Amino acid sequence: MTARTRAAAPLALVAALALAPGAAGAAEDGPGVTLPAGPLRVGQRVLVGLDGWPAGTVQVEVCGNAARRGALDCATGDATHAQVPPSGRARLPLLLTAPPVACPCVLRVRTPTGTAAATAADLPLTGVDAPPAAPGVPAALALDALRADDRSGPGGWFGLPGELAVRFTLRNPGTEDVTDPPFTVLVGPPGRARTIVAAPAIGTVAAGATRDYLITVPTGAAPYGRFEIDGRIDVPGRPVAFTVQAARRPWGLPVAAAVLTAALLLARRGGRAPAR
Repeated sequence: MTARTRAAAPLALVAALALAPGAAGAAEDGPGVTLPAGPLRVGQRVLVGLDGWPAGTVQVEVCGNAARRGALDCATGDATHAQVPPSGRARLPLLLTAPPVACPCVLRVRTPTGTAAATAADLPLTGVDAPPAAPGVPAALALDALRADDRSGPGGWFGLPGELAVRFTLRNPGTEDVTDPPFTVLVGPPGRARTIVAAPAIGTVAAGATRDYLITVPTGAAPYGRFEIDGRIDVPGRPVAFTVQAARRPWGLPVAAAVLTAALLLARRGGRAPAR
């Protein structure tokens, strides 16, 4: 291939993405994903079109078995992570990898917490040499309780850096144990939780059992404000996502300001008192 041919290839791919019909997912008024027309092959690089997405990180992965079992059918280890600008539209380069199970193949795109997701169906992918998906019911977890509180202590009364405590309970209603599913936690202002927080290991939730968990989320120095914590536990086929909010109200700041103001007024009155 000549240098001119190599330079023209990406332009041709962009033109194909814009003009040729491709696979698309999600409703017209929701997040969408578009692929160039096939056939496509494992190891090929393509441009994936995204439209209507919230600004922030997205994960793009190739899935077999039509992604019926979620992450269990997807090449999550080879997933591509990219940033979507505030416009909600992006063109992302993607290396097509082989899924862990045989086709029918799809392309799955989602945000880390699963609040936005879309699937490009009918990915015409060749070169997949993988076994068919084994039958069976995927594991599952249920969220039984969720609560967030300000746990900053006396320092938090005066706006010093503190932390929020998020408590939740997971229940395993299935007949098989669930062990260490991936767990993602984000924190930030309501509607804009994008800061990644170190999440604890889920460990093993035995079949029919429940487990309680506690996450401490740092808030930094903030006089007043609400915080949103988004979490996602990627149980294959049945992910668990949650959103909870908590408020910091350092009441010590207005009390201290009132005391200081009163002291200044008393001092000023004392200085103006006539001498006998």
